[in-house]
Amino acid sequence: MVEPVFPEVVIGPIVYIALGFLLAVVTAMTIKLLQYRKQAKQNRESHFNLNQLNLKKSRRDVLNAVVEESLLQSELPDTTNFSKATVSQSIQELYSQGLVKKKKRGNSYLIEPELDQIKQKCEEITK
Repeated sequence: MVEPVFPEVVIGPIVYIALGFLLAVVTAMTIKLLQYRKQAKQNRESHFNLNQLNLKKSRRDVLNAVVEESLLQSELPDTTNFSKATVSQSIQELYSQGLVKKKKRGNSYLIEPELDQIKQKCEEITK
């Protein structure tokens, strides 16, 4: 006589494997989130007194926005309340001074601060 195979016997190991996989994914995502938050905190703590850099108000405000969070150039006019032309000129000047870097993203650029350069220029001025 053949004994029937109960579904619980087959499903049990599959459930444990799925739960283990889910736990591994959640753990990896949590670690990545904590790393991201730590990096964001370090960026905020490395706040600079950008008034020392003797920049025009528009350049200083654009640089402040970018130091807080890397932004697309297309988002900066809304963030800073300056026109697209003013933002574009500001970014070009900041880029030529080595205070920001531009990375192509679709039809726009991701504007990121050059924190080492900004820190160095702030230190040079305070000396």
